[in-house]
Amino acid sequence: MKELWEQALLPYNLPLTIALGVVVVFWLVSLLGAVGVDLLDFDLPDSDVDVDMDVDVDGDAGNIGDVAGALLRFVNAGLIPTTVVISVMVTAMWAISILTNYYLNPGHSNLLALGFALGALITGAIVTKLVTQPLVPLMKKLKEQEDAVPVIGQTGVVRSIILDSKFGQVEVIREQGAPAILNARLTEGADAIPRGTEIVVVSLDQSSGVYLVHPIPTTSI
Repeated sequence: MKELWEQALLPYNLPLTIALGVVVVFWLVSLLGAVGVDLLDFDLPDSDVDVDMDVDVDGDAGNIGDVAGALLRFVNAGLIPTTVVISVMVTAMWAISILTNYYLNPGHSNLLALGFALGALITGAIVTKLVTQPLVPLMKKLKEQEDAVPVIGQTGVVRSIILDSKFGQVEVIREQGAPAILNARLTEGADAIPRGTEIVVVSLDQSSGVYLVHPIPTTSI
C-alpha cells in the first residue's frame, strides 16, 4: 500500500491521481443526489464532415475537433453517460500508468513516463470501449422509452438538493414506464426550492435538453 501511494504521488502520475480523486468525489456527491450521472451529457455531431484541402488556422482547429470527436465516439461518449465514460477511462489510465511506471520505469525517467502516458491514453480508450460497449443497446432502449412517453404536464418531485434557474434535477412518475430523472430549471429569478418539493413539468428546451418546471403551490388549511 505504501509503494502504491508513493507511486501515485510521483509527478508523472499525480495528474491522473488527482483526476481519479475527482471521479471518486463526483460519485460520492452523486449518491447524495446533488448532481446527476448525466451532468456532462451532450450530443456529438455527425461523423460525416466536409474536407477542405486548404490548410489554414481554421482548418487546423477543425481537424483537431474532428480527432477529438472521433475519440469521443470511439469510447461511446454521447451514447453512454459521459460521466461513466470519463470514470472508466480515468480509472483505466491511472491503473495502467501506475503499473507500467512501477515495473518498467524504476529510474523515474520523465521521458519514459511520457511515453507510458501516451500508451495509457490509447489503452485506456480501448478498455473504455470494451467496458461501455455492452451498455450501448441498453442505453438506446432506455432513451427510446423516455422519448416514447411524454413528460410535459406530468408532476414529480425535486431530486437534487435544491432546484433553481441554474441547476437541478427532478424525478417524474410517468403514466407508462419507469420514473424519469430529468435535468430541470425554474424560471429566471424564481426562488430556489428544496429536495422533495412537488413540481409540474411545463416545457422542454430542445437545444439544451433541459426541462422548465414550476413548483406546485401547497394549499394551507
